[in-house]
Amino acid sequence: MSSLEEERREQARWRLRPKFANVNIFDRLVEAEFLPEEQQDRATDQRLRQVIRYAVNQIPYYRDLFARRGIDSGRISHVPDLPLLPPLSKRDVYDENDRLQPEQLPDSQKVMGVLSSSGTTGRPARVVQTVANNEMFAILSQRQLRWFRWDPQGTFATIRLGSQLPRGQSGAVNPEHTTQRLPAWRYAGHFFHTGPAYNFNVTNEIDGQVGWLRDVEPDYLMSYSETLEHLVLASEGENPCPGVKGLFAISEQLTESMRRLIEGAFGAPVDQNYGLNEIGLAAVRCRAGRYHTHTEHCAIEIADDDGNHCAPGETGHILITGFNNAAMPLIRYDTGDMAKAVEGPCPCGRTLPSFGEIVGRYSRIAFLPEGTLGYVGAVRETLEAMPQDIIANLRQFQIHQFRDNRFELRIIAAGPMHPAFAERIDAAWQQAVGAAGHPLAIVAVNEIERSPGGKFQDFTSDFMPKPSGDDETDSGRSG
Repeated sequence: MSSLEEERREQARWRLRPKFANVNIFDRLVEAEFLPEEQQDRATDQRLRQVIRYAVNQIPYYRDLFARRGIDSGRISHVPDLPLLPPLSKRDVYDENDRLQPEQLPDSQKVMGVLSSSGTTGRPARVVQTVANNEMFAILSQRQLRWFRWDPQGTFATIRLGSQLPRGQSGAVNPEHTTQRLPAWRYAGHFFHTGPAYNFNVTNEIDGQVGWLRDVEPDYLMSYSETLEHLVLASEGENPCPGVKGLFAISEQLTESMRRLIEGAFGAPVDQNYGLNEIGLAAVRCRAGRYHTHTEHCAIEIADDDGNHCAPGETGHILITGFNNAAMPLIRYDTGDMAKAVEGPCPCGRTLPSFGEIVGRYSRIAFLPEGTLGYVGAVRETLEAMPQDIIANLRQFQIHQFRDNRFELRIIAAGPMHPAFAERIDAAWQQAVGAAGHPLAIVAVNEIERSPGGKFQDFTSDFMPKPSGDDETDSGRSG
């Protein structure tokens, strides 16, 4: 069976609700995933040309930008032409907000509302969204779940911040220690018949989260990357959720050591996507390890500090051009994230453009002293390899880097840690830092402070910019 035939078969498992029986966009998405590369490029370039023409005609910011650069709108007709324009920063979106909106919105488009960018610049930018742009989120949500091979009739559980779960009828946030039950999966369940969904606040105690999972017994679980890791630690060598068939890690970076630990404990694969508030869902990770762009929704470039396209194997900025938001089209928007450029066909068989591993937010890692990420990685890998009897009491951890290059491993434990815990951490640390000699202290704490937005961060540094309360790395709607 060919890859396309297999994907058609997977799509057939999803039954559209009666009022969407004649909607064919989902079948078209399947077909588009395996087009010859030349057809992929033509389709993307056509969408790009439409956005460029519209932006120059209707958006004051872009009209002035093209005039200053002496560029005719027809000069940018292919993705390789985009480096003729400078990247659009989050600060640009903040400073030029009014001038990034159209003089006249097309009659066919309606404004849905406003979403915020992440607050890594210290002041989040507001991006006006159209109904059409928002609808693509639900449509692409189903595509990614199909790629994950999730059975739509299964039970879908989510552990997130209460503010990122669906609101009750009164508009209230889901209270702690309560289960929110929905008759269908969020977003994909709007179009398709699905099983039920259960939601729980990530601010509940970690042991309570494990107990909740074992009570609900979901088929699928979505949560933050670090929360999945915490669930493993709190389960003391047992499967945190016996019977789970698939995991969906969102928001924070998922390192390879985290992936091994989580998949080994749950006995299920961990899948990921890539998205952000300002654009929506932008890419989904296939099982071969590449992120494939949703070209129906955007174009993605991996660019160096000068805005030029990176060579395969190089790491660069993720720049996104959105195709469906006439209320505020963003062209070459610098997400603040970094990823590796790749080349050649993907082993998964899909021909959608792709990029490699996401290596973190530029704003968080750009000013770290040399060697920092290697030191942190050494601690992570040591924790992953530690026997269960040594790590049994560990519940959560955070590594913090001080301005004078001292480090602190903060741990929350259910009881005294095994003496070998500190010995193994110290040995790995000394080997990693070598002649640099940066000290590491292990400190037991009762609580680890979350970011202003409520997220848990397993690595913090005094060299990183302080996040605002809106600091998020995913769209806030990843399901």
